[in-house]
Amino acid sequence: MSQWWAQRRLRAKIFLPYALLILAVLLATLWMINAAVGEWVERSLTRQFTVTTRVFTALLGERAQRLATLAEMLVSDFAFKRAVATYDSDTLVSMAGNARYREVDLLWIADAGGMLLADFSGRRAPGAAVGAVEPLAAALRADSDRPDSAVSAVDGRLLELVAAPVLGPDGEPIGWLLAGEAIDDVTAEQLRRATGPSVSFATASTLFASSLAPATRAAFFPDGRPGAGPLGGALRSPGSAAKPATRLAALHGERSLVSLIPIAAALPEPLYAVIESSYDRALGPLRHLPGRVAGIGALALAGALLVGALIAGGVTAPLQGIVGAMRRVLGGDFTQRIASRRQDEIGFLARAFNEMVGGLAEREMIKDTFGQFVSREVAEAVLSGRLPLAGERREVTILFQDVRGFTTIAERTEPAVLVRIVNRLFTEMVAAVEAQGGIIRVFTGDGVMALFGAPVQHDDDPERAVRAALDMVARLPALNAQLAAEGLEAIRIGIGIHTGEVVAGRIGPDQRSEYSVVGDAPNQASRIEGLTKEMQTPILCSAVTAARLGPSFRLGRRAVLPVKGKEQPVEVVEILGDPPA
Repeated sequence: MSQWWAQRRLRAKIFLPYALLILAVLLATLWMINAAVGEWVERSLTRQFTVTTRVFTALLGERAQRLATLAEMLVSDFAFKRAVATYDSDTLVSMAGNARYREVDLLWIADAGGMLLADFSGRRAPGAAVGAVEPLAAALRADSDRPDSAVSAVDGRLLELVAAPVLGPDGEPIGWLLAGEAIDDVTAEQLRRATGPSVSFATASTLFASSLAPATRAAFFPDGRPGAGPLGGALRSPGSAAKPATRLAALHGERSLVSLIPIAAALPEPLYAVIESSYDRALGPLRHLPGRVAGIGALALAGALLVGALIAGGVTAPLQGIVGAMRRVLGGDFTQRIASRRQDEIGFLARAFNEMVGGLAEREMIKDTFGQFVSREVAEAVLSGRLPLAGERREVTILFQDVRGFTTIAERTEPAVLVRIVNRLFTEMVAAVEAQGGIIRVFTGDGVMALFGAPVQHDDDPERAVRAALDMVARLPALNAQLAAEGLEAIRIGIGIHTGEVVAGRIGPDQRSEYSVVGDAPNQASRIEGLTKEMQTPILCSAVTAARLGPSFRLGRRAVLPVKGKEQPVEVVEILGDPPA
């Protein structure tokens, strides 16, 4: 970024900050307006959600009171107690005709052990075990003599239930009455009409009731499975069951604000009241406000940019002559001079320019600093100061490549043709090395010595060297096919790789110095290359290099072999393949 900025013209450097400042002010204004409008709408909808929650809580409390009153009135009836005590199911069922008992959606009579004596709705036959239904189960465990209430599910319906004991003469329960009212679509629709937002009652796996339109309901709860919809993650999150959670959801191109309100319920999964209201409809006329502000701001921005361009042009116009003269100087014309009588900063700049050009004309020298170096990477390292020419110790990976049977090929081939073959081979070998960030240290007649880790070091230099070797081998078939088409012999190569410490720096007299490495590692890599003939494989590396390779490289045979000039044998490893791309 700093280099890009340094290359800009002065007019751009004056104009761009000015334009960016104006644009930043405009964007900040739009952001603040959007944020304020969004915050206002969210607060407004949140207040509606709070009202809906309070109304629903009050509704639950009112229902619980009504059910408790009905239950206490029924269990205090002497005829009812006698029917329960004698397990007279016919008498109990006949009481279902009483109009005041038709107000409830569930009314069960159970004995003291939780076996059903009568179901006033007729859905369940007497004798069924209902003691596991909450709040009856809690009442049985506590052996309570007072009504207990809970929100629970019975036969797939969500109900608010009250369990009241039927007490015998000794004050002990002789049976139980379970009364409940459904929390269904009618309840959800009543809440929507009373407070505004749509309401649904759901767990992560079950949708019990909803006042949403069919299309919206299908989008939020696909196939009646809330966990498969956009709210599935929140419904399954343990944190959502602890406190209300509000989020913005987008469905069918319309945004909705959704709040998950935990409901205390006796269910295997947390139960939520899912309260939803359209965020976009709540914006109303305010949704167009940012656009109108943006239009006005765009006009103001255009005017401000025009003024900024005029100011920048006025400042930079006197400098155009100096810039033009400087360009000609850069082209090699050191006769340029600027005539100026100004005494301000621009006049000082013109006089300084004239002095500078005079000095350049006197001291111009052409220095080929990097002609003595082999590669472009070395030159770049010198320019950036990363290459200590005095020498340094560093770990490198060295690759030696050699052509097998080259002497025989040379004897059978005309010199001009041989040089052309070698150059074509080197073209492929150099491309393979440079593709992995290595440098060619030297051409050995029919092979190359490549460095990985000097002058530029990487964490994965051993892997880079092995990839380069594999690429060299992979390039041979195409080259050999070309040679065969010309009636020439195919080329086979051997490659040795070793990782070790060397001394890297400028080697040789001042007039003929070059960047190179010295140490035992290059010799070891050359010896390993010679072992490829003995093991009949194109690529061998030392055990040191193999230990630095990742698990995705395919390694073959290992062998401990003697080498020339070394008392101790060398452990080498065959390279079979490259990791996947």
